[in-house]
Amino acid sequence: MTTSPHSVWGTEVDWASGTLRDRSGARPPAQWMPAPQPGTLPKRPFTFFEAMDGGFRLLRFAPGATFGIAMIVHTLVTLAAGLTFTALVVGNAGFIGRVLENPEAGIGLNIVIQTVSVAASFLILSLVQLLSAFAAVAADSAFSRERTTLSAVWRALRGRRLRLVLLCVVCLAAHVLVLGVLVAPGLVLLVLSPAAGVLVATLGVALWVAATAYLFTKSALAGAALAVEDLGVFAALKRSWDLTRRGFWKSFGQLALSYFLSSQVVSLILTPILFVLMFVFILVFVVLSLDGGSGAAAFAGIALGIGMGVAIGAVAIGATALMFAFLSGVVAMVYLDRRMRREGYDLVLLHRAELEEAAAARTVDSTDPLAHLSGAGGPR
Repeated sequence: MTTSPHSVWGTEVDWASGTLRDRSGARPPAQWMPAPQPGTLPKRPFTFFEAMDGGFRLLRFAPGATFGIAMIVHTLVTLAAGLTFTALVVGNAGFIGRVLENPEAGIGLNIVIQTVSVAASFLILSLVQLLSAFAAVAADSAFSRERTTLSAVWRALRGRRLRLVLLCVVCLAAHVLVLGVLVAPGLVLLVLSPAAGVLVATLGVALWVAATAYLFTKSALAGAALAVEDLGVFAALKRSWDLTRRGFWKSFGQLALSYFLSSQVVSLILTPILFVLMFVFILVFVVLSLDGGSGAAAFAGIALGIGMGVAIGAVAIGATALMFAFLSGVVAMVYLDRRMRREGYDLVLLHRAELEEAAAARTVDSTDPLAHLSGAGGPR
C-alpha cells in the first residue's frame, strides 16, 4: 500500500499484516465481555455490621457448609454428652440419692451443676474452630457467587480435617487448663471453709469467663486460617493472634454481639416451639389418663414421653446448630476482613475476579458462532 505524505494522518496500522491502511471512520468493534459479577460478598473490607450480615448471607448462600455441618457436629456432641451424663448418673446413683436427702448438700450439688453447665456452654465454643473452617471455604467461594455444597467443602478440606480436629482439642484443653488453675484455690479452700471456698471458686469462674472471652477472640480465626491458608495447628493459632493484634476490640465486639444476638434469637424460636410441644404432650397425657389406666394407655404414655424427649432434643439441637452456624459465619467474615485491612486481600479477590471474567469471555467467544461472523472476537 502506498500513501502520499499529506495523507499520513489519515492512515492507521493494520495489526494483522503490519502495513498501513486508510483510517476508517467507524470505531473498531468492541469485544463482548460479560457483565462483572459483584458476588454475594463485597470485595472490600467490611464495616462492623456488614461482617455480621455476612453470617446471614452465608446461611442463605451455603446452608450445607454452615448449618448442615453444624447440625451434624452438634448432634454427635449431644449424643456423646448424653451418654456420658447417663453413665455418670447410673454409676453414682447411690451417692446422688444421699446428697439429695441432705438439703445443704442438694444446694451445693445444684451450684455445681449450674457451674458445669455454664462452663460447658463456653467450652463448646471450641467447636467454632471446626465450623468456621467450613464457613471460610464457603465464604471464599461466595465472592465469585459460586455456590458451595457441604460435600464440595469436605473435599476441599482434604488433608486438613485431622488438623482441624486437633485444633479444637488444643483450644478445649487450653480453656480447661485455665479453668482448673483459676478454680483450684477455691476447691482447696472449700475443705477448710465451705463459704469462703464457694466465694473464691465463684470468683475464679468469673475470671475464667473473662479469660475465655479474650482467648476466644484472639484464637477464633485459627480454624479459618488453617482451612484457607493450609497452615499447621500452632501456625494457625499464631496467625489468628497476629491478625487480631490491631483490631482486637472491633473483633471482640463483632463476635460478642453476634453470640448474644444469636442466642436471643434462638431463645425466641425455642420458647414457642417448646410451649406447643408441652401443651400437646399434656393434652395427650390427659386424654390417655381418661382411659382408666389400662396397659395400652400406660404403654402409650411411655412412648409419648420418649417421643416428647426426642422432639425437644431435636429442636434444641437444631436451634443450637443454627446459632453456631451464624457465629461461625461471622468468624469467617472477621477473618477475611482482617486480611483485607492488613494485607490487601481485597486486591487479590479483585484480580481473581478479573481472571474469572476473562476466562468466561474466552469461553463464550469460542463457543458462540455469531462472535466469529460479526468479527467481535477480533482477528484470529
